[in-house]
Amino acid sequence: MSIPFNYDDQSHFKSWLGLNLHSISWEGRYQKEFEEFWNLLFPANIELEDQFRKIDHIRSFLVKGPLIAWMNWLKTKLICYLFIHKNYSLRELTTLTKISVREISLELRNFMIERYPYLEEGLNDRFQIGNELSRNIDLRFLDLQKLFDFDDIPAGSEEGEVLTSLEVTLYQDWQRAYSILKGGDKKYMPEQNHFLVGVRKNKRRVLLEVLALFVLAVLVIFSIKSVNKFYEDYLVEKISLYSPDFFWLDKNISFMPDFELGSSEFEIKYNELEELEKIESRQVFRDVSSSQRYEVESDVVLTSVDTLPKDFTSANLEQSDYEEVKKGGYRNVRYGRRKAYRVMMTSVDPTKTKEELAVLLKKYSVTQVDNVKPGTSIPGGIYFNLFVPTTHLKEFLSKVTAREQNATILESKTIYGGPSGRNRVFIWVKSI
Repeated sequence: MSIPFNYDDQSHFKSWLGLNLHSISWEGRYQKEFEEFWNLLFPANIELEDQFRKIDHIRSFLVKGPLIAWMNWLKTKLICYLFIHKNYSLRELTTLTKISVREISLELRNFMIERYPYLEEGLNDRFQIGNELSRNIDLRFLDLQKLFDFDDIPAGSEEGEVLTSLEVTLYQDWQRAYSILKGGDKKYMPEQNHFLVGVRKNKRRVLLEVLALFVLAVLVIFSIKSVNKFYEDYLVEKISLYSPDFFWLDKNISFMPDFELGSSEFEIKYNELEELEKIESRQVFRDVSSSQRYEVESDVVLTSVDTLPKDFTSANLEQSDYEEVKKGGYRNVRYGRRKAYRVMMTSVDPTKTKEELAVLLKKYSVTQVDNVKPGTSIPGGIYFNLFVPTTHLKEFLSKVTAREQNATILESKTIYGGPSGRNRVFIWVKSI
């Protein structure tokens, strides 16, 4: 619906802006021309939709940045004026200006926050527009007055605002815009048919440019394919690939006929194979008899803590007869003579077992090996790599195995047994 902007509205809007006419008209030299320019730009009884189109049309002829900024400023102030003094909603302003509701809400929010900075949080919430279905799209100035309880009407311009005093009459673009406005509405107004014809011409030109670009792209693609085909044919003619030539073969050559192997010759070859197998068999048995009977160090399972030696220092010097008695071999001592112990345990609560073992570690002055912290989590349970004082080793192992019923102690030999006076003990607690 078109709503007219009458003469009183035009005068009130001009006074509400607070323009410094003396500065704008270059200290009054062009005040008469500026007044006429203003009346032509904001004529009486013009419909608001036409008013916004007129501002946009005049702005399209401008080149200088300051004058373009001044025209944009006028348009924004007119939107704020209609919102405050005419109580237009955001939806109605969007219809009039053909500007998105988000841009309008942002401009109005900035305008209101400059006047009421203490209401910034509430104004941000009211001017928040997410989409066309937002509840704030029908917001009006009267709604803000009731919500925030203020009676004063905000001024159009703040004190010291630069664009209220911009000397627009000094710019050559202003003279051009002034001449266009003086030329008459029929020639320069955007709502007239000549403007629509210009728009149609621009659309037709864009369409022709797109069509020409498409035709050019097709021609380029076709040309590239044709050149590639021509070059491929050229290479085929210039390059000859090797192909076998059988014309030189002698066709009179004949192959030897097939002949059968006699039974006597076959038996001789079979006997030779048997002799070879016998020779290989003797060589295998000779290798077995000449091999050494040394085996890798085996773990010895200790049935109880009582089987541990009383003196671990002297026990490290003893040789085990496990291999001789159990396996018929000789003990290989290349893995060292110092004894290391592994304790294999199962627990339904590994965390609790870890805490109990931590108490024993502290009690018997047990230290960790390298940077492996006691109780390191591994897949299936927890792991301890420890140095236990030799004087407390038997008592320590007794206390450890007493924690769980299913505990097994394994004894093995190692070269790196640890520092003097300490034995290496590995503990693995498997979670069940």
